[in-house]
Amino acid sequence: MNASEPQVFPAPEAIPSLSLDAMTEVAAALRQRIVDQVAAGGGHLASNLGLVELTLALLHVFNFPADKIVFDVGHQCYAWKLLTGRADRFHTLRKKGGLAGFPKRSESPFDAFETGHSSTSVSAAAGIARANRLQGRDDRVIALIGDGALSGGMAFEAMNDVGHGEDNLLVILNDNQMSIAKGVGGLARHLEKVRLSRRYRKLKSTVETRMEKLGGFGRGIASLLRAVKRVGRSLVSRGQVNVYFEELGFRYYGPVDGHDLAAVIDHLKHVRDIPGPVLLHVETVKGKGYEFAESEPSAYHGVAPFIIENGVCRTKPPCVTFSEVFGGTLTSLAAGDERIVAISAAMTDGTGLRPFLAAYPDRFFDVGIAEQHAVTLAAGFAAAGMRPFVALYSTFLQRAVDQLIHDVCLQNLPVVFAIDRAGAVGADGPTHQGYYDLALAKLPPNLHVFAPQTEGDLRLLLETALLRNGPSLIRYPRSQVPDAAIERRDVCEISDHGGEGKTVILSLGALFEEVREAVGLLREEGIGCRHISTMCINPINFDGMMELLNSADVLYIVEDGARRGGAGESIACGLADRGFDGKIICLGHTELTRGQASRDELLREEGLDARGIWNTVRKTSRPQQG
Repeated sequence: MNASEPQVFPAPEAIPSLSLDAMTEVAAALRQRIVDQVAAGGGHLASNLGLVELTLALLHVFNFPADKIVFDVGHQCYAWKLLTGRADRFHTLRKKGGLAGFPKRSESPFDAFETGHSSTSVSAAAGIARANRLQGRDDRVIALIGDGALSGGMAFEAMNDVGHGEDNLLVILNDNQMSIAKGVGGLARHLEKVRLSRRYRKLKSTVETRMEKLGGFGRGIASLLRAVKRVGRSLVSRGQVNVYFEELGFRYYGPVDGHDLAAVIDHLKHVRDIPGPVLLHVETVKGKGYEFAESEPSAYHGVAPFIIENGVCRTKPPCVTFSEVFGGTLTSLAAGDERIVAISAAMTDGTGLRPFLAAYPDRFFDVGIAEQHAVTLAAGFAAAGMRPFVALYSTFLQRAVDQLIHDVCLQNLPVVFAIDRAGAVGADGPTHQGYYDLALAKLPPNLHVFAPQTEGDLRLLLETALLRNGPSLIRYPRSQVPDAAIERRDVCEISDHGGEGKTVILSLGALFEEVREAVGLLREEGIGCRHISTMCINPINFDGMMELLNSADVLYIVEDGARRGGAGESIACGLADRGFDGKIICLGHTELTRGQASRDELLREEGLDARGIWNTVRKTSRPQQG
């Protein structure tokens, strides 16, 4: 199948009338279409292949879009998009102007809530369910959450709240055998069939209600019956999975094979009309139907374009990425310092920490999707004399700002934050862009903030941060390391890269290459321009900067972050306080809700690529007079 050719899938209103055989054929076609598209354009593969049958079953049983579903994280919604009227545009997935790789309310009424970060689905779905109750609606609301997302504390907070209410909310636990234990044995399966029956539910409700009406004695019997039932369930459930959820207040059903369409449909039909909070435990296989993804689901979670026949990436990987430099350097430093520990929040490979894990497994801690815990865990390590390095994506650091301020910076603890995917990220869209970290990191006390421009910069910064007795944050993009080499004596020095004229461009971090190229274009036109740079964002070396600006009329500050409230505005204020009277123009990201596009496209649209910077500067500059 050619990924550029639209595939015809049944309309959502037609799915409830499909036979089981027809739905099985649709499931196979969905898998093929998803593999073709991701192989051609990249995206999230394994999680989407694991959710095909469950997506079909949901559309078969429920009345969407009147009923609502909230996908946790949201990157597993490809089959949903294909079956809800977007198959003809599926070839545009994650491309500029095309379909988003996550739920998008503006795309379709079938997308009830936009999600890009994990562990939010139960909270959002609860809000929708309670709004339904207050508005007199009886539509069903579903939260679809993976077992990995349950490691996020917000999910537990929501379930603790929801479970003790009476709102009609179905939580579907998509368990892909990563962390949740299974019910075992024929007795467990038999009890599951009994508990699913309408007769059992009616009898159970009637007996408990009548016992409660008998007063104190009856309530005691009802309480005893519930206790006996819980003990009985614990004897047939490995790990007491169902007991755990029912103690939170949910009626628990499952587990059910998520790839058995008949079984999933049967379970969904039974739980659909059960009032109050219900949890259905569905077991799935990540990468189902594509052997390479099934055998290595982590490797095929988010992938670049690949060859379907052998699973090999189509594109030549960059020579060296900032992530690889970070992981390799930290591993080398750890050889000479036993205090070093590395902490990841379910991003071991993405942050380059695989070599560290291989070399020092006892000093590596992957806490799962729990960024708040990761940061405060690091604070505890630091308070006990260790040197923790926390590797997070910029977009996920946002989830732990309170811990950054309160638990690390206020105590001035030596925690090093390695912030990957900073600045423009690309095809995952606005929920994953790393625009905010510079603006957020300016204010916490004691925090030194750095943005390396080269491989040598990052190595020097890691060595320097290790020696600091306070917190450091090092941010870098998802890109290869520039070829440039800059000799630095000190991490806070302001580097002068030459040039003449009253126009100066200050580059912050990894946009160094774009600025250097822009300066070359300006000089070709006879526009005098001086290029300076710094990798130390806080504290800024204002004395050194003022020396280089002593004859400047205009200063451009270029950063790969949010312009409003960003590093450029902070530097501008500091320069004004010190008497700089030239014009200051800050260049950064202004459209923070841009849709998905490549990093190069995003920089180009914001005028932050070389030609964009050149064009901005030349509008306010004049060629030097001969």
